[in-house]
Amino acid sequence: MRKYGCILDEDFKRELKALDNQKKNTFAKKLYYPVFKRLADITCSLVALVVLLVLLPFIAVAIKIDSPGPVFFSQIRVGHLGNLFKIYKFRTMRVDAEKMVDKSVFRNRENPFVQHENDPRVTRVGAFLRKFSIDELPQLFCVLGGKMSFIGPRPFIVEEVLTKEQLYRLTVKPGLTGLAQINGRSALNLESRISKDLEYIEKMSAWLDIKILWVTLVKIIEHENVA
Repeated sequence: MRKYGCILDEDFKRELKALDNQKKNTFAKKLYYPVFKRLADITCSLVALVVLLVLLPFIAVAIKIDSPGPVFFSQIRVGHLGNLFKIYKFRTMRVDAEKMVDKSVFRNRENPFVQHENDPRVTRVGAFLRKFSIDELPQLFCVLGGKMSFIGPRPFIVEEVLTKEQLYRLTVKPGLTGLAQINGRSALNLESRISKDLEYIEKMSAWLDIKILWVTLVKIIEHENVA
């Protein structure tokens, strides 16, 4: 698998690993939970990919008819221990959407996201895909491949700036959904979002993952964007 580099130096990676090991002070956190989480990721992603393969031709045709450009959108994100990896989504924006972003917004901690409600860059089909979080489904391949998990902090893009303390969120794999996403995702600024991510890492357990997954599904059914 192609490697895209890492945003952390080796000394800091060792520091993060040591800190993470100190927090995993029980048998459940050291052995049972990681095994459960990986088996759940593999099983759930395989089942969900079957659904994706059925929907894929229809989604692809709708995207191509609605606007010119590729079916998929790819982007480099920051993953476990700062390692960079590529994620894929169904394209929901115009092909020139990234060029329309002012990079300075990534340094504004009160501005939660580059994407906004009624964003003119979003296509008609894209708005529908986002409404039900269908655009995120291609990331199931990242889950199956071990770069992501079903549950965990959402992966940041490289341009977003974090403090050293906030980088502790990189001790776990990024996820499709997480604690921040079910607690007001669109309304959270960067500080609040990271606070929820760190809270998840402190409390992470099989039962918490099940709860987050369940609430995520409910919110999707209720047409709330949680991705």
